Amino acid sequence: MREIRLFDSTTGELSPVKQGDAIRIEVQRSHAVHEDGVVDVVSSRSFVLFGLLQRFLEWEGFPTTFLFDSPNGDDFLYQLSEDLIDHSGSIADGELSLLEVQRDDVERWIDIRFGANRAEAQSIGTHANERISLSVALERYGPHAVTLYLLGTHYSQPLGRAVEGLVVGAHHVQRIRALLARLRPGEPSPADMHEHVEAFRDALASDLNTPLALVVLFEWLLEAERRGGDLGDEDLRMMLEMFELHDLALPVGAT
Repeated sequence: MREIRLFDSTTGELSPVKQGDAIRIEVQRSHAVHEDGVVDVVSSRSFVLFGLLQRFLEWEGFPTTFLFDSPNGDDFLYQLSEDLIDHSGSIADGELSLLEVQRDDVERWIDIRFGANRAEAQSIGTHANERISLSVALERYGPHAVTLYLLGTHYSQPLGRAVEGLVVGAHHVQRIRALLARLRPGEPSPADMHEHVEAFRDALASDLNTPLALVVLFEWLLEAERRGGDLGDEDLRMMLEMFELHDLALPVGAT
């Protein structure tokens, strides 16, 4: 079984994930909402990361419990009810329901901070002139470009300028979609290219290193382009699915 290591903010060290571990998610929010109440695209980063982490741990065979702090500051942790988690790992629509879990009942957990600078242990800010609302980002660049922008930087580091990152993300989306159109859908990829999938998994296993995982994904793309694109797309789809980009193979507007 692949060893997965995540940075535990309570110990300041990378800790191996063990069977039965609980993972406590601590979200550091900064400038998530504009003064006029508009939600910033950066605010969706933690939800994207949470879904990715859950899918990856399931892929690698690590059933885990995700815990969240009590919103009232009491001595309970909370676990999301199973019926509120959809197949993608996202919180489903409907009223939020949490199950109380006493801290003493949890033998061991790893504390993960999304969006916090480890050196300073504080929230990472975003300058006002670099912000863009989530609704505008989705409409102008599309959800796939938003995902690539949010995952293109390690979760412990500040995101780059939103507009520049979203433009780059949209360009990458077009490149992936163009290559997928030339690949053989549903067929196995060349065996000598499967090392990219293993490197992709290794990157995510090393403290959810999404930037490195994306580099590996694009190395696969580059090699496929070099070979003319006439090969099976199975490996690429596997990696795209982990980032919820698998529907890039569909025509624009298709469901």
